[in-house]
Amino acid sequence: MITRLGPRLLVAVTVALASVLVTGVAGASQGAEVVKIKYSTSFGTLGREAYAYVALEKGYFRDAGFDVSITPGTGTVNVATLVSSGQVDYGPGDFTAVVLARANAGLPVKCVANIQQSTLASYLARRDSGINTWKDFEGRTLGAPPGATGAVLFPYTAKKAGIDASKVTFVPTTPQTGPALLAAKKIDIYEQFVVGMPTVRAAIGGDPLRSFPVASVVPGLMGNCLMVSDTKLRNNPAEVRRFTAALLKGLRWSLDNPGQAGAILQKHVPLADYALAAQELRLMKRYSRTAVTKEKGLGYIDPKRVDATTSIVNSFFKPKNRVTRNEVYAPGFLPTKPIK
Repeated sequence: MITRLGPRLLVAVTVALASVLVTGVAGASQGAEVVKIKYSTSFGTLGREAYAYVALEKGYFRDAGFDVSITPGTGTVNVATLVSSGQVDYGPGDFTAVVLARANAGLPVKCVANIQQSTLASYLARRDSGINTWKDFEGRTLGAPPGATGAVLFPYTAKKAGIDASKVTFVPTTPQTGPALLAAKKIDIYEQFVVGMPTVRAAIGGDPLRSFPVASVVPGLMGNCLMVSDTKLRNNPAEVRRFTAALLKGLRWSLDNPGQAGAILQKHVPLADYALAAQELRLMKRYSRTAVTKEKGLGYIDPKRVDATTSIVNSFFKPKNRVTRNEVYAPGFLPTKPIK
């Protein structure tokens, strides 16, 4: 039997239904609140940074409750400064450089996960430059962004390599100008991660390069880590755990699918070259996925290596303030189920 509703009753039912619908939508919105996050890459938008764009594209950030915007960084010290001041929420930086930033500038940031287990820092020279050994650095020009890993580590690296750092002239560069200066032979050496060789080689017209990895004279230094401010660690640890897990999922997918990860990077950064990005990720794989991370999971930080790093900083660089493990490393923020 069909009952016809009078005008007043029809209006009342309509209003009631509308109220239910509005309440339902509002409830769903409140139950699925999305947190806006600012993330900085470590250095530009090169292939090694693709994992963050993968986490964005594949929905790992969204599924964790985040709306993430990504901006290009210009080196560890710069990114650490942005993170410590709250201008960005998260960003990667070389572990040793992070320790130095804490020791010298008192920047209140800590590492919660390692992106690479070993440092990628290196120095690149054209093969026709006559620079064939570390000793050949003396009397030459070295281009690097101020605060970049290679610039920060050079004094210690030079000592270990047996060269006089004061005989090397430093030339400030940016991620954009560095390769161009090397191509024009305006600098002799360019500070760049070892995985960046394909990109730099392409930028200088395909000329062969020689790499001088920091790890070849200073073994044991850790690579980039995810930095978080002391304030965020203290006030919102649950957010840090969720974000770290989402980012590491992006890292895992990128290592497993370097070609597709390169394409995702190019989708978000049209000027990026997906093929070169894929090459960088293939080179980076052995630094991120090691025997240790196969057992402990991606992002693992060995406390003993943290102690070794702080010891190097305290003894060689003699900073204004000596640092300890607890000041630069925050344990307990990796996923309980390791991401391998």
